[in-house]
Amino acid sequence: MPGVAVWLRRVRGLTLRELRLLAEAQMALLACQYERWRRPVGELLGRGEPEPERREVSREDRRTAQSVAWAVTRAAAYGIFRPQCLVRSMAIQRMLRRRGITTSRINVGVRMRNGRFEAHAWVELDGVVIGDSREHVQTFTRMTDLRLVEF
Repeated sequence: MPGVAVWLRRVRGLTLRELRLLAEAQMALLACQYERWRRPVGELLGRGEPEPERREVSREDRRTAQSVAWAVTRAAAYGIFRPQCLVRSMAIQRMLRRRGITTSRINVGVRMRNGRFEAHAWVELDGVVIGDSREHVQTFTRMTDLRLVEF
């Protein structure tokens, strides 16, 4: 059972607050994955949802957002399944909203790499990338309008 021993070593160094946050993140990931299975991707990002109101984000909100992103990233990497970027982004936004931070935005970008089309989703809070690397995100062209074309 070497996998369990490694997991126990990692968990042993965490505070009770961090453990609770990780458990919440795992539950949020599961809920968002279920939502992803239930609904078409085009219906997940709030068609017609207004752009979040721009306001100055406090230092405390930024720290909270970083903690949430840490928990979701760790739960995604070491938890019970490996969710894709859209589910991770949905979970981060869900946890932020639960904490009263409602100005985050899920972004979707696209790129061509080695002849293959790729897409990626990430969260921004007041223009700051949360739970992802700004360098990685900048390799994608952001889609500015996520509404579906209606025929």
